[in-house]
Amino acid sequence: MKFRPSEIEHPIKMYIRRDLGITVEQFGKVAGIPQSTLATWIKRERRVEKLPIDFYSSLATVSEKKIEEVYRELLQWQQNYDRYKQERLQLLQDEKPMFALAAEEGTKIYRLYRSRKEETRLLEPAKKLRKAIDKLDGESFIQVMIEIYGNVAQPMPTWLAQTFSNKAQIKEVGQAFYNELLIKG
Repeated sequence: MKFRPSEIEHPIKMYIRRDLGITVEQFGKVAGIPQSTLATWIKRERRVEKLPIDFYSSLATVSEKKIEEVYRELLQWQQNYDRYKQERLQLLQDEKPMFALAAEEGTKIYRLYRSRKEETRLLEPAKKLRKAIDKLDGESFIQVMIEIYGNVAQPMPTWLAQTFSNKAQIKEVGQAFYNELLIKG
């Protein structure tokens, strides 16, 4: 089944809205799960496998199904969501040059550091990144990117992680990312 962008959201929303036919707010009230908890799980894109058993139990009770069945259905929604995100990412890659994507990503990461008042933690990794770009050293490039993303506990986009094996992309993507770290800093 092919999903259009407007048809797929986080698995929690999809299961509650599509399979149960109620709103997330209604489910929260019926299940006794605070709306803020559900909203946080959705916003942080918490994976189905990482949700507490009480949540599955509540879904099973409301849907009048076995927990195993609810879990299996949620996993299917998770797979659909993962596929949608990957397809969406591919669309972005096809629509935008890698340089522009990398610049946006650099801005996003800088803002995360700034929001935590940790801009100074970017200084040393930025120096290492500059060296890796200048040498077109894919291994050093990916190690520094892992450090940069790890410091703010963010997943590195797949498209970005894949650039380290291509010297031309290291130059293009790395330079755009690096420029945004410096310009914003």
